[in-house]
Amino acid sequence: SSPSSFYLVPPLVRRITDCPTESWDSPAVEWWTLVSGDRTASNQLTAGIAEIPVGADAPDRGHTHDAAEIYYFISGNGYMKVDGEIARVSAGDTVFIPEGAEHFAANDGVEPLRLFYVFARDSFTDVHYEFPGTIT
Repeated sequence: SSPSSFYLVPPLVRRITDCPTESWDSPAVEWWTLVSGDRTASNQLTAGIAEIPVGADAPDRGHTHDAAEIYYFISGNGYMKVDGEIARVSAGDTVFIPEGAEHFAANDGVEPLRLFYVFARDSFTDVHYEFPGTIT
């Protein structure tokens, strides 16, 4: 049997150019979902690229969700705020964000702050976001 017969789901190659651009206006961020069970033949993980533009205002409050997340910074400079703690971030840094932690990334550099994100969920639609600073 071939090595691929051992996989429940076949390997997948995706590029940012394969994905629609998604965005939020406040805070300003764009993202491209590379792997998500509702969009790709995949399971167990959801991953993509997010980008915070130069000059984007940092939000007053972050967001939370019911899944732990990892950010790996690809380019740019900025900072993360996770449950009130602030840390500088730049290309090559990795941040673990626990489930339920309020967080955001802000760009205070001269190029877009780009990061790779990963959730241990089958699809992006399985991650439930909340925005504590938003009045509904």
